Amino acid sequence: MNRIALLLVLACSGGCLMVDYVSQAARGQFDLLAKARPIEKVIGDPATPIRTAALLAEIPAIKTYGRSYGLSIKKNYSTYSALNRPAAVWFVGGADPLAFKPRKWCFPIVGCFAGLGWFDEQDAVEFKLKLEAQGDDALVRPAAAYSTGGWFTDPVLSSMLGGGDDALPGLANTILHESVHATVLVPDEPFFNESFASYIADALTNHWIAERFGPGSPEDLAWTLGEATRLPRTARTLAAYEELKVLYASAEPRATKLEHKAKIIDELVADLKLRKRPNNASLTESRVYNGGAAPILEAHRACGDLRKLVLAGKSLTRRDFTRDLQEDLTAIVPVLAARCAALK
Repeated sequence: MNRIALLLVLACSGGCLMVDYVSQAARGQFDLLAKARPIEKVIGDPATPIRTAALLAEIPAIKTYGRSYGLSIKKNYSTYSALNRPAAVWFVGGADPLAFKPRKWCFPIVGCFAGLGWFDEQDAVEFKLKLEAQGDDALVRPAAAYSTGGWFTDPVLSSMLGGGDDALPGLANTILHESVHATVLVPDEPFFNESFASYIADALTNHWIAERFGPGSPEDLAWTLGEATRLPRTARTLAAYEELKVLYASAEPRATKLEHKAKIIDELVADLKLRKRPNNASLTESRVYNGGAAPILEAHRACGDLRKLVLAGKSLTRRDFTRDLQEDLTAIVPVLAARCAALK
C-alpha cells in the first residue's frame, strides 16, 4: 500500500519551485475536498455502483475498530471523493546515486520529508526529470492514498478501492495506516513514521480480518497470499539495500562503485523479475516503509499490548531522536518500552 504526506504549509525560502509546488498542492487538495460527499449519501445514491457502496458501508466499523486501539480517526473518512483517475497523487523522490542519502524538502511547522506528492502526473514526471538532470537517482510512482496529517478532514478516495477479494482488507489497511499518521507523526522522521504506521496497520489488519471474516475466508486467503508474496520480495530488496550500503561506504573509486552497483541491481532485477529497474531513490523508499519492522516488533513485545504501543508512540517528539531522517530505529525501542511501562 502506498501512502504519502501532503505538504500544504510552506514559506517562500524554498524558492520558486516550492512556490509552484505548494500552489498545485493547494489547488489539488481543495479540488479533492470539493468533490467530497458524505458516505451515507453516496451509499444511498442509486447511481453508486453496488461494489463501491458495499465497500463504503464497512468504513464506520473499521473506524470504530481503529479507535479502540487509540487511533485518532476523528472526522476523517466520513466523506467520499470520486477522482476519475488511478491515483490520488504521484510521489517523487530523489537520492544521491552513490549514497542512501535522500533528497529532503523542509517546510515550516510540518518539518522535513523525503519526497513530494503531485496531483498531476505530468508535473510529477517533469519534476523527476529535473532531479535526474541534477544527477540524482529519482523515482515517480502513483500513490492510492495519502494523509494530510490532521490539516484537513481526509476523505475516502476512489483510488483506495482496489479489486479482488483483498479489496476490503486493503481498504481497511489503508484507513488504519493513514489513521496512524493522524495519531503519531514525528516531524523530520519519515523512517520512523512510515515503519510505525506500516507495522501497526498490518498488525491491526490481520486481527480485523480474523474477526470480520474468519480464518480461511476468501478475504483472509487473498490478504495472506498477498503478504506471503510481498514479504520475501521486500526482504530481498532490503538485502540489496544493505549490500549497496556497504559498497557506498567503502574506499573504492567512484567508477568501481558505479560498476558494482549496476551488478547488484542487475541481480535484484533478475531475482524478482522486475519490470522497472530500482535505484537509490526507490530502494530508500523501500527502506523507509519496511526497514523498521524489527525494532517496532521489539517495542511491541516490550509493551505487550498494541494499544499501549500506539499511545507510547503518540508521546514521542523530535527530541527523542538523535537526528533528522534517523534510519536506525534501535535506540527508540527502550524509549517506547519506558513510555509503555508508564501507562496505566
